Amino acid sequence: MSVIKSVSDDQSYIIKSIMELNHIERFDADISYGKGGFWKELPRPVDCYDIDPQHDYVINASSVSLPVVNGYYKSIIFDPPFLTYIKHGREHNSIMGRQFSGYWTYSELEEHYKMTLAEAHRALSKKGIMVFKCQDIVHNHSLHPTHINVVNWAEGMFRFKDMFVLNAKHRIPVPQQEGTKKKVQKHARIYHSYFLVLENK
Repeated sequence: MSVIKSVSDDQSYIIKSIMELNHIERFDADISYGKGGFWKELPRPVDCYDIDPQHDYVINASSVSLPVVNGYYKSIIFDPPFLTYIKHGREHNSIMGRQFSGYWTYSELEEHYKMTLAEAHRALSKKGIMVFKCQDIVHNHSLHPTHINVVNWAEGMFRFKDMFVLNAKHRIPVPQQEGTKKKVQKHARIYHSYFLVLENK
């Protein structure tokens, strides 16, 4: 048996590893499905949700309001946007306006993430698994450790069970700072994201 490692540049390897460690043959739900990039080499989840469905099998629903009864799922995966200062094609204060383009402010990202955690807590059975993909970002010239924040926001609802680091094969986009013309580097360029494994209490 090969040892499962916590760091990889292969997203499919990380998801397969999470599934193996948590005895998940197929995820019950992907609540931010998008174009389905996660599932090219893996079995598609039973239920797929998105606020702007790109496929006819995707259910039109938000990650903060899933159309299921309490405790319905045993496993959920969530891959939300992480960029801020995104304003093209969306209203200034619309969290859900364009889910996959990003957020206007970090507080907007925070609100969406917290609401989704609460909804996943409701929709998952006891000891159900939530996989939360996220990335730390620099917003308004400050580094926000999102992976730490998510674990803290989940406290009381979830137990932090495991964590994987995905190394990017290419540089990850940088949020455009409003009114900034010249880019001056003040923080290390981020080349990784996280898969947090949370167990429902």
